[in-house]
Amino acid sequence: MANVVITGSTKGVGRGLADAFARLGHNVVITSRRQADIATVTQELNKKSEGQIIGQVCDISDKKQVEALWELAKTEFGSVDYWINNAGYASGQSPVHKIPENLIHSMINTNSLGTLFGSQVAIAGFRKQGSGRLYNMLGGSFDGRRIVKGMGVYSSTKASINVLTKYLVAENKNTNIVVGSISPGILITENWLNEQKRLTPEAWKKIRPMINTIADQVETATPWIVDQMIENKKSGKRIAWLTPWKIIKRITQTKLLGRKRDLFSRYSL
Repeated sequence: MANVVITGSTKGVGRGLADAFARLGHNVVITSRRQADIATVTQELNKKSEGQIIGQVCDISDKKQVEALWELAKTEFGSVDYWINNAGYASGQSPVHKIPENLIHSMINTNSLGTLFGSQVAIAGFRKQGSGRLYNMLGGSFDGRRIVKGMGVYSSTKASINVLTKYLVAENKNTNIVVGSISPGILITENWLNEQKRLTPEAWKKIRPMINTIADQVETATPWIVDQMIENKKSGKRIAWLTPWKIIKRITQTKLLGRKRDLFSRYSL
């Protein structure tokens, strides 16, 4: 049984990861900025887990709150085996020069600063206890190979996380600390649905077929991602759900075999 900390874990991918760990019987610390969300999710997850699910309010852009999160996990469970910097914020559909200042602050503070503080706290803690596994969450165009319209600021924050993770891998070589990253692909989360609402009907009609082909529900991908984290012993590994080969296979099945998926009926879209 492992002890796991997952930031931003009352919704979306983080909630999916927490649910998958809970179903395997591990102890999990979840976080949110809202105590009400933590109370609801911990109650639901504890019904599924043989381990213990607890939570704490945490603004990850405040390092003292991140340090308090480590201390909670350490006090309650005795050690931290996995620390997953999942909390993130995305807002797109506008070129960089038109993105409002408040959204820029939100993305940089949550994605870049929050992941940096989480990594600092986790690595320092792992070095004291002698081992641990740190995973950072990547996102669209983190490597700069594909330009996604309107996602310049978000993608730049994920690129910074990619570079940060590479440094952490190098700096913790020859230790018992495993550092890796996660590419969850396109998963239908609350944040994704909020962004979808900003599309015009014409724009949504245009991209919907492709999204139906390559996207997934959270509960489809996260159990596999957790299994990969548990199996992995190698630092520097990127756990990727949606690979180029998987995209090609799905597009081929859609075009040649007529296999169509409908991810959005549950959302009345």
